[in-house]
Amino acid sequence: MPVIAALLAGALLATLGLQLLLTLAFAVVVRRRLRRLPGLAQPAPAAEVVLCLRGADPSLADALMALAGQTYPGPWRLLVVVDSRQDPAWPMAQQTIARLEAAGQAGWQAARLTPLAARPAQGSLKSASLRQAFGELDAATELVALVDADAVVAPGWLAALAAGCGPDGVGAVSGNRWYAPEQGSGPGLVRAIWNGGALVLMTLLGIPWGGSLAVRRQLIEPSGWRELLATSLCEDTALSAPLARCGWRYQFRPELIALDRDDGIALRPLRRWISRQLLTARLHHSAWPLVALHGLGSALLVLVALLSLLAALLVGRLAEAGLLLAALIGYELGCVALLLLIEAVAARALQPLGGRLPPPNLAHAWRLLRWLPLTQWVYGLATLRAALARRVEWRGVHYRVRGRGVEWLEG
Repeated sequence: MPVIAALLAGALLATLGLQLLLTLAFAVVVRRRLRRLPGLAQPAPAAEVVLCLRGADPSLADALMALAGQTYPGPWRLLVVVDSRQDPAWPMAQQTIARLEAAGQAGWQAARLTPLAARPAQGSLKSASLRQAFGELDAATELVALVDADAVVAPGWLAALAAGCGPDGVGAVSGNRWYAPEQGSGPGLVRAIWNGGALVLMTLLGIPWGGSLAVRRQLIEPSGWRELLATSLCEDTALSAPLARCGWRYQFRPELIALDRDDGIALRPLRRWISRQLLTARLHHSAWPLVALHGLGSALLVLVALLSLLAALLVGRLAEAGLLLAALIGYELGCVALLLLIEAVAARALQPLGGRLPPPNLAHAWRLLRWLPLTQWVYGLATLRAALARRVEWRGVHYRVRGRGVEWLEG
């Protein structure tokens, strides 16, 4: 028992040390890229923003207003693909676009609303919508930007995407999300804590985020990305490999991190949401084994250490119990410190486009500490669920997982 306690304590400290190295590497990447912000080419490339909709998100009108307010210096168009004309998103998007254009508040040259032509037998609705959109792009479009319906982007968002794609060899860029739940609810903090760790891994492993992504139009077909979407669950995770095969690279741009203050999520749908995010890595990215090891390994280590602590208390081995308790407390406090460091890095990255985070304080650190153990448990279970998943539900549609892709079941 003393040997086991010492090994577990050492494993906790070693795991914390590894997480520290990953966090420091993330901080270095962000600092270097913020110091070398690319300039926008002149003249700015003709751009087209693609927005895929299923269901009327509460933030849809705000998202469209934010797109209309872009300060992009070049010509750009908006292409909205809706699941169907009967979808509640159709009249909302149609009315909002018409109102913005009538008021002279729309920065786009033209906006087009089109329904998804056919439901796919394979691949997700989102992927099918994008494949259709890529076939309907304006002839002059040089840069294609993707955005989510729940993303209320800053006025300089499209210009920052275009600038990021400007350097030689860069074929696509994306930002990521940072959750700062407005009311600080428990599930909201669990999502924020998980996403902080995910931001580090996605940056270091080169996993794109489709909620704020741009790709050179000339690469969509030659890279095989559009063909890959025919069976894919999501559009973003699989992008890096096709780009690399045709000699281009994806790059994360920290100034494109999007601030999300949404607090309206419950724990059960949050577990499913995290599991689906992880499933996309399993299906579409070569780094899935590392992601799975991170999620399952850290959760299992904490669980085994906690069970060993209880066992030591039950048999009266107070020295071993004290060692494990000290190691667990040190590990959790260390994780909170790393989260605060990640948050400081994210706060700096938000500044170029006008985003702001409140300064950290002891109350915030205490809230993170309170909800961290639950986050670790949810992360471990979500990783296990993603590893074993044979079905997945996304926006009311059920898909069967088949090899590296998905096929339609019902919905």
